[in-house]
Amino acid sequence: MGSAESGGGAAGGPRQTPLIEEHRRLGGRLIEFAGWELPVWYSSASEEHAAVREAAGLFDIGHMGVLEIAGERADVFLEAVTTAEVARIEIGRCHYTFVLDPTGLPIDDIIVYRLAAERFLAVVNAANHERVWAWLTGFDERPELRDLTDPTAGPERLCGMALQGPASARVLAELADGADLAAMRRFAFVEATVAGAPALVSRTGYTGERVGFELFAHPERAPHLWRAILAAGAPHGVLPAGLGARDSTRIEAGLPLYGHELAGRHEITPLGAGYERFVAIDKPCFVGREGLLERERQRRCEVVRFRLDGGGARAIRAGDPVASRRGEMVGWVTSCALAGERQVGMAWVQRGAARAGAELLLYPARQAERSVALSDLALLRLGDRLPLHEGATVLPRFPR
Repeated sequence: MGSAESGGGAAGGPRQTPLIEEHRRLGGRLIEFAGWELPVWYSSASEEHAAVREAAGLFDIGHMGVLEIAGERADVFLEAVTTAEVARIEIGRCHYTFVLDPTGLPIDDIIVYRLAAERFLAVVNAANHERVWAWLTGFDERPELRDLTDPTAGPERLCGMALQGPASARVLAELADGADLAAMRRFAFVEATVAGAPALVSRTGYTGERVGFELFAHPERAPHLWRAILAAGAPHGVLPAGLGARDSTRIEAGLPLYGHELAGRHEITPLGAGYERFVAIDKPCFVGREGLLERERQRRCEVVRFRLDGGGARAIRAGDPVASRRGEMVGWVTSCALAGERQVGMAWVQRGAARAGAELLLYPARQAERSVALSDLALLRLGDRLPLHEGATVLPRFPR
């Protein structure tokens, strides 16, 4: 895993997806993310965010891991190592789930695809790719496991991209042969030919859009497929989109990022993140079940979604403190981004402050560092900078 042949950059540098030259051709601003060189934006994060909501945005997800789990008792294995009821996943369907460690903390959140009775794919986060691989291959009794992003997968290698937004079905309908993508249900997938390239196409995504697709094709076909989608999508307003819009759209939709709203410094479990429906807690046994239940008994906080009350507010960042309307410290911001004219975000707060409609006070840490503490009023002088806050309101955990 992680060889230069599979997309590595210069020795010691970030790895590159098969779409790196497309990003350069389009003028994408490249940054390092999870060990990969990826575009943060092409025009601007706000313009690309708007394109996703109003038309569609095309994202490079070639940094994501794709693992194959196949062979005898593959379903039993996944039943034991994920929080999903794998037996209930139909062929041609996929399911969002979690891989937990024995203490109940997520190793990763993944999507499991059922290709056949005993053949599955798991799409894993780039930052946790090697960790998940090491975890799954560490079991003595396991089915056959293959990393389909590794060069050793040969003609079965896969590289992903995501077309997200209301125009995505119309655009792909112009390019796909032998598949009615517009009629697909959410969390369904098909094998289709798109712009002449064989691809696995799923109605999934990480932007909160009701219509959106993720496509997995061989790395050699990925640049052609990328260009074909952008060409077909141009009349519909489709834009290439980078990590900035990927972050702002997922925050606006309340979707977690590993290390922020899952695991991380606050050791957030799927239950604390608001994902009870993706944990089959009544399953008799899965790795991490008892640890998860113990953490749940001790949990005092939960993830909330919020919107700042006014536009033009100072930037709020992950780690900034959160207080109640009365000024009592109740938690920390976990993610925040500009969505439209106002910032939206998520925070890890005490349950008493988590109800929709509750008022919060957010303190930008950079501003606080330049402010004078109020612990000794006698030391205050005219011209001192006092700590300020930004008002925010708790939203329903997920958009309706």
